[in-house]
Amino acid sequence: MAKKNRLQPLQINQLLPRTNCKECGCLTCMAFAFGLISREKHLEDCPYLQTEEFRSSWETLQEAFGGEGVLKEQGLLIEKAKCNGCGDCVVVCQKAITSLVFQGNIVKRQDVPPVLGIVDGSVDVINWSSCKRAMDSPEQCRVCEDKCPFGALELVR
Repeated sequence: MAKKNRLQPLQINQLLPRTNCKECGCLTCMAFAFGLISREKHLEDCPYLQTEEFRSSWETLQEAFGGEGVLKEQGLLIEKAKCNGCGDCVVVCQKAITSLVFQGNIVKRQDVPPVLGIVDGSVDVINWSSCKRAMDSPEQCRVCEDKCPFGALELVR
């Protein structure tokens, strides 16, 4: 699902039973919605979603959260089925990690290996340690996710 079309927490909560039963391990259904977004919870954790009454909600949520993505080290979810290998994320990521702002000036670094690469026709992490999110003082960089026109990348947590 492209970023602008992603379900927001309140929309997810509207699709849930809203019983606050705690059977999923969360105190509220809204907390469960945030758990889905962060990928700490799965649709199967809510027993009510699996009933016929919530079939429509299940299908909508399955589309948003049921993909076969791979959760990498710092919460980078890659849904290879959505990636067409365009490489836009690779280019913007490389620009982001090689450009630093130092005393108001942009300083270019050439020695930084790329974080992402196109492998077998889709994006993959090739050197996570270069990512700004993996630094000792992590930055909440999201350029790869923002640039992906297909919603194949998502940073969670």
